[in-house]
Amino acid sequence: MSKKILITGISGFVGHHFIAKNYSNRQLFGTYHQNKVQFEDILSYPLAITDTDAFLALLEEIKPDTVIHLAALSNPNYCENHPENCQAVNSAATFHLITACHNLGIHFIFASTDLVFDGKNAPYTEKQATNGIMTYGMDKAKTEHLAELMYPDQVTIARLPLQYGWCETAPNFLTNWVNALKAGNTIKAFTDEYRTAAWAGDVADGLLLLAEKEAKGIWHLGGPERMSRYDFAIQVTKLLNVDPALVIPVLQKDIEMAAARPADVSLNSEKAFKLGYAPGLVAERLRMIL
Repeated sequence: MSKKILITGISGFVGHHFIAKNYSNRQLFGTYHQNKVQFEDILSYPLAITDTDAFLALLEEIKPDTVIHLAALSNPNYCENHPENCQAVNSAATFHLITACHNLGIHFIFASTDLVFDGKNAPYTEKQATNGIMTYGMDKAKTEHLAELMYPDQVTIARLPLQYGWCETAPNFLTNWVNALKAGNTIKAFTDEYRTAAWAGDVADGLLLLAEKEAKGIWHLGGPERMSRYDFAIQVTKLLNVDPALVIPVLQKDIEMAAARPADVSLNSEKAFKLGYAPGLVAERLRMIL
């Protein structure tokens, strides 16, 4: 019998990478809020994740085996400037959803972030304590801790890295960079911010792997390489065959942003690799995307 998996926030950047992942052993469903989506293979429903009653009704209708919770306010600067909204959506609403799933015996995967760390002790393993320096990361960490404390046998925490990919309707930094570079425009990239970036399609596969294995606890789904934003951008110029001088190196500390940014939140994802998570190298995935 196929496993039913409900993905909140299917209209977002990561959500789009679940398209064409309906196999014989799984049936995917999705929810969206303001951006209506229609996928051929994923039946999607409108839902505000702050509406717990509507979520409960949807759970009763679909009866999923697992919920993968992607829906969130994910812009760190917005969250820093609107902490009450961040708390209402990213922690309070999420905890209501976790509780609803717990009461119905449904496995819950919470999509957290590498930004729960302060960037001073990378690469981070799942056993290291969280100590975020921005509202977004601290709020995600708070939800992690509550979930672990209350429902340790029901919840999976998946810490996601910086992700890249191609999606016209939900663009991310790669889409913006490619469009600028192709037009002959310069881009700025940090030389002092390091991440273990992963293609969003690989991350989607990692989340589905955790759902199929019903792997509880904390899991890191980082990519296999530690790389600065600047080095990533240079890889993009090579594949586009454009002048690397179009990438202007800048220091993160010199750019004023609402949310403080950690310098290095690279993730050690060996635990997930051993489970079967297999993200590709940046150059390899960029060749596939571009």
